[in-house]
Amino acid sequence: MKLLSGFTGKKQSMKRKLLAYMFILAALVLTLLFSGLLLLGQFTGAEQTTFETLDFQADVFHRQIESHFEGLAVMSIQLSVDTADAIENYLSENHIDFSDINDSEENIAAVQEATFDILRQKLLEANCSGAFIVLNATVNADADNAENSHTGLYLQRSSLDYSDTGILLYRGLTQLGKEHGVMPHRKWRLEFNTDLFPNYNELTDSAQLPLTSAYRISDIFTLTGTSERVMLMTIPITGKDKTVYGLCGFEISESYFKHTFSQPSKLDHAVFTINKGRESIINYADSFSCGITDGYYLPPDGVYIPSPFGSGLTLFRGDTSSYIGVIKQVNLCRNSDSFFLTTLIPKQDFDRWVFDDTLRILLLVLLILSATIGCSYFFTRRYLSPIKKSLEQLKQKEYDRHSGILEIDDLFAFLAEQDRINEAALDEIKREKADMLTSLEKIQNAHNETVQQVERLAYSRKNEVDPYDYEDFKNGLKFLTEREKEILNLYISGKTVKEIVDLLGLKESTVRFHNRNIYTKLGVHSLKQLLRYSAIMKQEEEKSKDIG
Repeated sequence: MKLLSGFTGKKQSMKRKLLAYMFILAALVLTLLFSGLLLLGQFTGAEQTTFETLDFQADVFHRQIESHFEGLAVMSIQLSVDTADAIENYLSENHIDFSDINDSEENIAAVQEATFDILRQKLLEANCSGAFIVLNATVNADADNAENSHTGLYLQRSSLDYSDTGILLYRGLTQLGKEHGVMPHRKWRLEFNTDLFPNYNELTDSAQLPLTSAYRISDIFTLTGTSERVMLMTIPITGKDKTVYGLCGFEISESYFKHTFSQPSKLDHAVFTINKGRESIINYADSFSCGITDGYYLPPDGVYIPSPFGSGLTLFRGDTSSYIGVIKQVNLCRNSDSFFLTTLIPKQDFDRWVFDDTLRILLLVLLILSATIGCSYFFTRRYLSPIKKSLEQLKQKEYDRHSGILEIDDLFAFLAEQDRINEAALDEIKREKADMLTSLEKIQNAHNETVQQVERLAYSRKNEVDPYDYEDFKNGLKFLTEREKEILNLYISGKTVKEIVDLLGLKESTVRFHNRNIYTKLGVHSLKQLLRYSAIMKQEEEKSKDIG
C-alpha cells in the first residue's frame, strides 16, 4: 500500500512514485506475457490438458476400432457367400434339399468337410480370434433339447501370435479336425447349444435384409464351458432362394482385444474400454478393456457410475477406484445398438497432475514476483540519482553550471523553439481551414446546380411520356411482390443485373423472371422507360413534400 500511495499523495517523493510506476509497468508486461502464453496454450489447466490428451487418444482408438470392424464385416460377408455356395453345390451334386441334412450324420459330415477349409482360410485371413458356422440342422433330431442343438464348425486360434497358424476345434466333428491337422479344444462339444448363443433367433430373422445390412455384433458373453469372454460378429447364411441355412461369423475374445487394441500412449496407466448400448455406465461384465502397448493397466472391475467433471471430462466412480475419461460413440453395424468407447486414466494420476501443475505455477509466480520487485528497485535508483543531483543544482540557482544531463540543459531552449513551431503550425491550420471552407462552398453550389438540372430534365421528360402509360405504371406498383419491389429499388439505385444477382444471392434466371413480372405489372417495355417513370414519380413526391 505504501508503494502505491505515490499515485494519490501529492507530497510523495519522486523516488517512491517512480518505483510504483516501474513496479506496475513490470506487472503489466508480465501480465501480457502470461496472457500470450495462455493463448498459445503454454499454461492450460490440468483439466484442459487432460481432456486434450484423452480426446486425442480416444480419436485414435475410435479410428482403430472402426477400421478393424469394417474389415471384419467385409470378411463376414465373404464367409457367408462362400459358405452358402459350398452348401448349395453339395445339395445340387447330391440332388437333396437342405432339410435332408437334418438328422443325417453322413450329410452333416459332408457339409462340414465342404466348408472346413473355407472357414479355416477366413480365420487365418481375418483379424479375429475365432470363426464359426452354425447350421439349422442337428445330428440327432430325437435327442433332448434337439430344437436348440445345431451342428456346425467353430475354430479358434491356438495363440495370439499371428505367425502361429495353429487352430483348435471348439465345435464340429473331431475326426474331420484331425484329418485337417486341427486338434480339439479342451472344452470341445459336437454341436452348438443356441440357448447359450446370444439372440440366435433374432439374428437369423435379420436374413431378410441384404448381407451388407444383416451383420450384427453380439453382447459380450462367456463361451460355454470356458472362462473366456467373447463378442461375436454374426451374419446369416442364405441361399439363392432365400433359404436360411444358419449363421456364420467371427469371434473377438477378451484376450485378443487386449492384445490387438492396446494403444501407443505416454499415459502410463491409460485404460480403453468398449461396451454396447450403455453410454452412462461402464460395467466390467459387458465391456472389454485394454491398456497401452508398453506398460500395465488396471482394468475397471465392477460398475462405474459417471458424472460430469468439467472441460469435457467425465468422472467414473466405482466401489474401489475412480477414473477420469472421455466417451465417444461408434456405430459398428447398421440397424443395431451403438457402441461406446471410453478412454480413462486413474483419478489418482489426474490428482497428481493437478498438484504438480499448481506447484509449478506457484513457483513461477513467486520467481517472477521477486524478479519484478528487484528489477523495479534497481532501475529506479539508476534513473533517479542523476535527476536528483540536477534538481539540487536548480535549487541553488547554479544555472551556469553543467548539469550533466543534456535534456535538462536544453529544456528551456527546446520549449521556446516549440512555441515558435506551434504558432507557425496554428497559422497554417487557419489558412487550410479558410481554403477548405471556400472549396466546400464551391462544391455545394455545384451540387445545387446539378440537382436543378436533374429536376429540369425530369420535368422536360415528363411531357414526353404517355400520361395513361404513366398512370398504369403508378397503379401497377401496388401489385408488386416484396421481392419485385426490392429488385425495382436496386435498378432505380443504378444496379445492374449481375450486381443484383450478387447482392441477393439469386440465380440470373430468377432475376430475369422477376424482371418480366415487373415490366408486365408496370406496363413498361424497357429498363430505360422504367427508370424514366421512376424519376418522374420521385420528382412529383418531392414537390408534394415541399408544398406540404
